[in-house]
Amino acid sequence: MKKILVADDDTDILTLVKMTLDLQGFNVDAISNWKDIDDHVRLFDPDLILLDISLGGADGRDICKKIKQEAATKHIPVILFSANVEMGESIHECQAEAFIAKPYELSHFLQTIRLHIN
Repeated sequence: MKKILVADDDTDILTLVKMTLDLQGFNVDAISNWKDIDDHVRLFDPDLILLDISLGGADGRDICKKIKQEAATKHIPVILFSANVEMGESIHECQAEAFIAKPYELSHFLQTIRLHIN
């Protein structure tokens, strides 16, 4: 079973995304505090990370850069998502694999995840 780590400070969105991915057969670890990301990446060892850009005190693009710079985690695909579509223009700078705009269309959301998961 493929593992997806989801980080979003909006707990309603986090719950919805977790339920959606659980129903698709993924093993999902959902966190709302960006400070917990390092520990969860290390312990959960996800096959893909779905990361909100605006994480209430942190920028998901900076977290993505850090993930992509570390030898132990650079292989993990990162998909950024945000309600601010303009933020999606800067995903290549942090080496993210994709961007999903919120609110997302379910089939596009799932297709993007399946395309990038190992």
